[in-house]
Parts: sequence; C-alpha cells; structure tokens
Amino acid sequence: FSARDPPTSGGARGFVAALAACFRRAGARARAAPESVYTRAMPEKMKLDFYYDCISPYSYFAFVALQRYAEIWRNVTIELKPFLLGGVVAKTGNLPPLARPWAKATMKEQMQHFQRNAEFFNIPKMLSMPANFFGKDGPADKRGLARDMCYQRLLTAVRRLYPDSLWHVTGLLFEHFWACCSARDKAGNVAMDEEILADICRRAGLSAQEAAACVAAIGADETKALLAATVDEAVARGAYGAPTIVVAWTSYGHEMVFFGSDRFEQLAFACGLPWYGPDPSRPTTFSGPPAAAAEPQAKL
Repeated sequence: FSARDPPTSGGARGFVAALAACFRRAGARARAAPESVYTRAMPEKMKLDFYYDCISPYSYFAFVALQRYAEIWRNVTIELKPFLLGGVVAKTGNLPPLARPWAKATMKEQMQHFQRNAEFFNIPKMLSMPANFFGKDGPADKRGLARDMCYQRLLTAVRRLYPDSLWHVTGLLFEHFWACCSARDKAGNVAMDEEILADICRRAGLSAQEAAACVAAIGADETKALLAATVDEAVARGAYGAPTIVVAWTSYGHEMVFFGSDRFEQLAFACGLPWYGPDPSRPTTFSGPPAAAAEPQAKL
C-alpha cells in the first residue's frame, strides 16, 4: 500500500496514512511561512555553545572539528561548557548506546561506526574504548570512568578559575582518554587520579600553583553548583546526550540545537558557514557560499 491510501480501521496502514498527512500539513505550513532562518542572510556574529563530556568519544570528534574551524568560522564565538553526561541521561531518561537493552545487537555496527569516525575525522592516534569505561559490574558500577565525576569537575574548575586555559586542558584530557597509549595499562584501563589531572593542567600551561588550585576546587561547592547548573541549562535547551551544540543569534531571538558529531554539515548549511569536512586540511566535502561568477573569456 502507499502512504496516500486512506486509513482503514487502524493498524499499520492507518498509522502510515496519518503520518503522511502530518508531513503534508507540515510541508504546506513551511511553504506558506515567511522567510525562515534557513533562507535569510545570517547575522555577522553568532554564539556556539559546546556541551561535552570527555567520556564521550563523539564529544572528542566534535571538539577536534571545532578546534580546526575556530579560525575559519571567524564570526562564531565558541564557548566550551563541560557537563555531566550521566546527569543529562538521568534528567532526560535517555540511555547511552552501550547501556541500552539491545546494545549487544548493535555492537558490530557501533564498533565499525567508531572506527570510521576516527578515520573520517582524521584522528590517527584514536584508541578503542577504555576497558574501564564501565566498572566490572556494568554501567551502574561507580568504579568505571563513566561514573567518575572528577575530570568533568576539573574542567568546570578550570572554567571558573582559568577560563583561558579551558581549550588546552580539554584537549589534553580528551587525548588522555582516547589517544594516549601511555595512559593505559596492559589491560586497556585508563588511569585517572588527582595527580594525573594536575599534570594535565601543568602541561596545558598552568603553573604548579594554578594546577593545584584547580584540583583542589574539584570538590568545591562552587564547582559542583556550576556543573549542575550546566547540566540543567543544557537539558533546558534540548540536550539529551553528548555532545550537544547550540547556536544562537541574539538579534533573531532564535537558537538551533544539534546533537552528536555528525551534524556539522547540516549546522554549516543552516548557519551559512563554510564546511569542507571534519578536517579542512583534508577536504572531504564542500559547503559554502557560491564562488563569484568567472569573467567570460574573450573569443579568439
């Protein structure tokens, strides 16, 4: 049957027909609507908020792409907002892919998808999932990295105390999780403690005293409050996982939400930004303003 068939007494046929009617009404509204945010000229300045958790490999992919485009998207102000993926999951009722009841059935595609992304985003040092991503007793085991809040609290402390260092600390922490062989033992477990976090801060350019202050602030009430507020803010703006990107234009009073690391081409299209693939030094696609028309050549 086709979606144009009239609904019968319910069932799949009726559902499809009702769904098709819904799409037709939405399309009619879009055609009748005035100029939309997707077709009018974008303002010169826009704000991009990046909500992320270092336990998420797709947050790492997105972070790397944003780093590469920071100089290309010069009219975009990017703000890093570390949050807790576990907090977002708890507030929205979502489940991470590996914690879903049908996770085993998706494992083959998930692993291939992960590897394809490492190659597509051109991160040759990307490693596999840490062995201690979850604790030995599963996702609820607090011994796993997924239930350890110290590293996201560290990023929040850096955001509070030394915000100019947040990009560098974030990059090194992502590498520690996903691209540093020396951070793993023979079983593939990623080491994580306060000394490691302090060392990451020092390598990011903070002094020993500044690094110690950030580590000491991991347990501070101000740090916990800011991290909790960031979770609430992200969920209120439409986040249900990591990474979440929100682009806002003050003059329009409008914002758009993008989930995951695979929405950049759509984001660039919607925002009128150039896009050459996740690594602009190795273009895989092109999306940008049309080139100026070439001058007609004189006939010989």
